[in-house]
Amino acid sequence: MSIYQMVRTFPAKFVRKLMPPRKPDLLKEHNITVRRQHRSSLMMRPVPGGFEVYIPRWMKPTSPKVYAFIESGLAKLGGKAPPIPVEQTSKADILTMVESWAVRMGVQPGRVQFRAMTRKWGSCSSTTNITLNTRLTWLPPRLAEFVVVHELVHLRVLNHGKEFKALMSQHLPDWVERETEINQYRFG
Repeated sequence: MSIYQMVRTFPAKFVRKLMPPRKPDLLKEHNITVRRQHRSSLMMRPVPGGFEVYIPRWMKPTSPKVYAFIESGLAKLGGKAPPIPVEQTSKADILTMVESWAVRMGVQPGRVQFRAMTRKWGSCSSTTNITLNTRLTWLPPRLAEFVVVHELVHLRVLNHGKEFKALMSQHLPDWVERETEINQYRFG
């Protein structure tokens, strides 16, 4: 009989004594972020400097099942998080790129902000706000410049059609090579 089966048969006041202690330090020690998602299973992935664990919305992050999953995941992954890449381009340099390219292209972004993003390098809203991935700082300046120009072109053309490609070629003639190069980078 496991400890969890025993818990069901005892009154609540004895449960605390029988349950194994939770390990909140485990999350801090390995820099683990637990995120709730609309999903049916648990998932763990390494990210620079730590790990991300995705659990179903109905499951509590403090659940023993979550901690058991994390422990088995750490064992499979060797318990070592990938190192955080060295900053190659500062946020200030990227903001300077945005300002100089905006003047050169004759566009005016409403607001420029940095945000941790998992699936894209940047985005542009129809209200002219530009959001850039914080991980751009890990890229060489020429690739960060590609993302900046890409998002500024979206201030003129919101899709990736012929007009968009023509404007990209006008401003950055080697944009296709840069796009191919940036697609090789994966940061989690």
